[in-house]
Amino acid sequence: MDTTREIIILDFETTGLQPGSDRTIEVAATLLVDRRPVETFSQLMHPGRPLPGFITALTGITDHMLRGKPRPEQVMHELRRFMGARPIVAHNASFDRRFLLAELARAGLVADNEFLCTMRLARRLLPGLPSYRLSALVQSLDLQLPGASHFHRAVADVNHTVALWLRLHEAIEQHTGLTSPSVKVLTRLMRTSVGQTARYLATLALAS
Repeated sequence: MDTTREIIILDFETTGLQPGSDRTIEVAATLLVDRRPVETFSQLMHPGRPLPGFITALTGITDHMLRGKPRPEQVMHELRRFMGARPIVAHNASFDRRFLLAELARAGLVADNEFLCTMRLARRLLPGLPSYRLSALVQSLDLQLPGASHFHRAVADVNHTVALWLRLHEAIEQHTGLTSPSVKVLTRLMRTSVGQTARYLATLALAS
């Protein structure tokens, strides 16, 4: 699917950094249609083990909060249906993609959705910022949302990623005139070196 008319903004919270041994403990996914949030899927999950203390300190999620929640492999069936074949957008998307594929595999599922990364796009479209962590971008770009101050919770991070995605769309339109860039264009932009970004955007502007 090469269009970005309908996309999924995705975020996982996990027990650690290794999808082969760590598990997901929270997911949020928001469906955008024509850049408007339409529906959000969110769920806490029980990883089958106690949480490491540093994860509770980072996320605020406790073992008590996960007691009685479904296992990740159960939730993946619902998440897979919600995502469909739409492109998926995440901040530091390689992390979320690896966990998504690992958890889907545990559930006997597969997905070949295209992934787009707001961190990589921001580095190219908004150069010169002091940091490209989501919390830093939210502060630098004044994207703070009411009631969503706690980063490293899936719904809050998805909501902030939605706001960042919309800001990146504004930047693309300013540079190129494109109001609905395709997945192919955005993927190539992510793979273009920072130094060559201006040339690529100028090429898009001439073609639009």
